[in-house]
Amino acid sequence: MAAYGWGDVTLGRIPLRETFAVSESGGGDRGLDLEGQESYPPLTRAQVIARHDGINALIAGQVIPVTFTDKPERSGYYTVKSASSTYTEYRTDMATADWKVSLDRVGSDAETDLQSRLTGAVRLNDFALTGERWHAPPIGHYGYYTGSTNATTMTRTGADGAITVYRGVPANVSPRWGCAPTSYLTGRVRLTTTGSQEVYGVDVPLAATGWALSNGLVNVSPGASATLDVQAYTGSAWHSKLWNVSVAGSASSITTWDGATLLRNDPEMVILRLTKGLSPGRATLDLTLRRGSRTVEGYLQTGTSATLAAYRSTLETNTSFAASGYVTATYDDGDSNRFAIGSARSFTAHTNGGIIKSSATSMDFWIGVVASQTYLSSNPDAEIDLTGWTGQACSIARQATPGSPPFPGAWSIKATPDGVSSSNSIAESPHSAVGSIAPGASYTCSYWIYSPAGWSDFRASIDWYDASDVFLSTSSSSAQVIPAGQWTYVSNTAAAPANASRAAGRARQGVTPAASDVWYGDQIVLRAATPSGDAATDLRNMYIAAMPEAVYGVRR
Repeated sequence: MAAYGWGDVTLGRIPLRETFAVSESGGGDRGLDLEGQESYPPLTRAQVIARHDGINALIAGQVIPVTFTDKPERSGYYTVKSASSTYTEYRTDMATADWKVSLDRVGSDAETDLQSRLTGAVRLNDFALTGERWHAPPIGHYGYYTGSTNATTMTRTGADGAITVYRGVPANVSPRWGCAPTSYLTGRVRLTTTGSQEVYGVDVPLAATGWALSNGLVNVSPGASATLDVQAYTGSAWHSKLWNVSVAGSASSITTWDGATLLRNDPEMVILRLTKGLSPGRATLDLTLRRGSRTVEGYLQTGTSATLAAYRSTLETNTSFAASGYVTATYDDGDSNRFAIGSARSFTAHTNGGIIKSSATSMDFWIGVVASQTYLSSNPDAEIDLTGWTGQACSIARQATPGSPPFPGAWSIKATPDGVSSSNSIAESPHSAVGSIAPGASYTCSYWIYSPAGWSDFRASIDWYDASDVFLSTSSSSAQVIPAGQWTYVSNTAAAPANASRAAGRARQGVTPAASDVWYGDQIVLRAATPSGDAATDLRNMYIAAMPEAVYGVRR
């Protein structure tokens, strides 16, 4: 609600004070004319300027949702005919924006379909990828229609809520869907500038610092000690990864920008252009974020050939699939994510985890994460207690995490062998074995291990149970040597046997350890072996076929 009891009228993304009167006309087109004033005070000066710029950024012919607090019958979808605003600055006292907007009514959501025209072709690429047509309407849409062939769906949960992503959208089809105007902006892409003020148009002043680009799933901002801070929303929280972008390989990354501007700024897609002077010459980086996307897209350009690169600011153990177009972290991090970066064109993998193109004037790339998968383990670390865990031929206890682990958290599980058994384990208690296991499907047990003195035989095991918690069998990895005083990752992937419906993970030490051969386990998790939905290959194919979207209103 606006200040002093006024209602709100929202034109697209622009919040305004609701005026007492609206002027409507009938005939061939049902027109609606609005005019009002925004002022500082009670708004801040930055808010008044943003709304003034936003009104003048409305484009003739553009379809926008319009909502009213006190006149909800007028809410619906409208086509912009004209828009103007007069800004007046009363120095040191007040500022006003007197605005006028002329609209043509398309209709209410009950009588209007929104049609998304997915334009453009699949990106040219060096990996024989055909891409995958996908689309993400606003949170709260309904009645998604693609003709005689339905698209498949997946759900991505972000800071704005759960957004549905439609996959395999039929070729040559422009999806239609309905959406209440009040829901149209949920899940949108937005760019904010200094003071977290959302920017409403493209032809507006934009600071080269203090900006943030977000769609509720990915948030990108300047990095305090790197070029970009790319955050992923998983597990109900934002998780940060710092990335460097460079036109000099690993020698020097871009840490500040000289200018920023917007090439596109719509709820479904925002393109931000950053400029850096190179003395002589310059580099530009275009960042594109789409509604519903798990990746931010980048396009780096220079005037003359250089070694272009995008890479993790600090080394993170990674695996290169350069022949397939991407690089990903080898292990889950402490947030259960794995970074992923790739390109449509051939590249050389960067040691830190990233991509390099030598003697190039342009480089496309995408950055995202293989998002956290649902753990089947109910308590994968010891941060709170040891619920669900037991020691087999050893005693276990919570203890402060030793060494320098590559994951967050202050506590680990310490195992002290009984000194007589051939092996000992930190194991999920049989009553904690989790259901939803499908016979024949593959599952992975993984954990981090720390042995102060080192040890020659650690294994990751999966214990299989039937529906009544009766033990069936165990699948174990081969013996792995663990260096002294170094956190090491151990994993095992195995297929569930027939009749299995429950499973439990286990970290195992072998070769008859003495009681003094203590060790520590952490992040002991059991999960499906193949990440669903947001696996790196899915992200790669979605990037190849990420198509610009234009939205039109059509009568049902």
